Amino acid sequence: MTSNKDSKKASNKSPAKVQSKDRDMGSALRSAYQKTIEEDVPDEMLDLLSKLA
Repeated sequence: MTSNKDSKKASNKSPAKVQSKDRDMGSALRSAYQKTIEEDVPDEMLDLLSKLA
């Protein structure tokens, strides 16, 4: 349960700071996703997948 003090703290954050954090988090997630999709698939995984086909 949050107190009035906690809810006032949350509402005191400036929209610019929140947008900046959101933008930074979005950028970090996009970067992590991009690195993941650029990774090579290990040969062992390709071998296993070929056995399924």
